[in-house]
Amino acid sequence: MASHWPPWEVTSLRQKLDGLADVVADPAVHGVPHEALDWLARFLVVRSCGYLEQTVSEVARGYLRERSGGPARAFASSWLERVPNPTPEALTALTGRFDSVWSVDLDDFLAAEDQRLSREISFLVDRRNRIAHGLNEGIGSQKALALKEVACEAADWFIARFNPHR
Repeated sequence: MASHWPPWEVTSLRQKLDGLADVVADPAVHGVPHEALDWLARFLVVRSCGYLEQTVSEVARGYLRERSGGPARAFASSWLERVPNPTPEALTALTGRFDSVWSVDLDDFLAAEDQRLSREISFLVDRRNRIAHGLNEGIGSQKALALKEVACEAADWFIARFNPHR
């Protein structure tokens, strides 16, 4: 029996991310004081980057669960114990370990529109790391919401590409 795609963990993370984005997009409706909005925007950046990172990890594991078995599955899964920061380079390298054609497709996807996704994902990872280390990151709510959309766009590519049922 085929399992549900994408994995439940991805769906759950996306729902929580969308809920946080709703609060950042319209804080007054949710009773959020104005002085808390900058902190929520920072949190949205951290969660958006984490969503992309976890989605890549979970869909890769899900693909392996559905498409392999026994020692081959155990070996392949052991390489996914810890996924690196979701930089464009790391995403391309991981994808290339599954299929070189997928890696080229991902490069093309990231390079479209004058490298828009590649630049924005790099910016997202950089800001997430700056926030995590307590550095000045200069992120407002509108940019945080835009970065959330970038993370979701990239995650959707991985969900579609790694779908073991297609």
